Amino acid sequence: MHLKGKSQRTIAANGHPVGDRIAPMIASQSKYIAFGIFLIAVGASTPASAISRVSSMSHSCSQLRQIINTQGAVIVTHPGSRASGTLYDRYVSDSRYCASGDVATDDWVPAQDGSCRLSNCQTYEPPFDN
Repeated sequence: MHLKGKSQRTIAANGHPVGDRIAPMIASQSKYIAFGIFLIAVGASTPASAISRVSSMSHSCSQLRQIINTQGAVIVTHPGSRASGTLYDRYVSDSRYCASGDVATDDWVPAQDGSCRLSNCQTYEPPFDN
């Protein structure tokens, strides 16, 4: 159908111009795209919580514990036993810094002033009962 002085439009089976249905869909999709871009921008601008790395042999035991308690979780580098090189282990102030199903357990690392007891996360396994 062509009307004089008006642009030609495609008419759908229901009698409404096709363009009138597409425009709201495009506007709706544009809102979702804009919202997605906003979420990406917010995520990119949020600083990632980087975990500190400290050497056990450069600190006393009390210094290591203070650093871990202040930050919650720290990567501690320490010499491995039996000449296995440098080890990198994550130590935590308590179980809140462990993954779900893990608990903070005692571990020993060498420090400037001797052996130091710290906590790292291990998977909890309930005792076996017969």
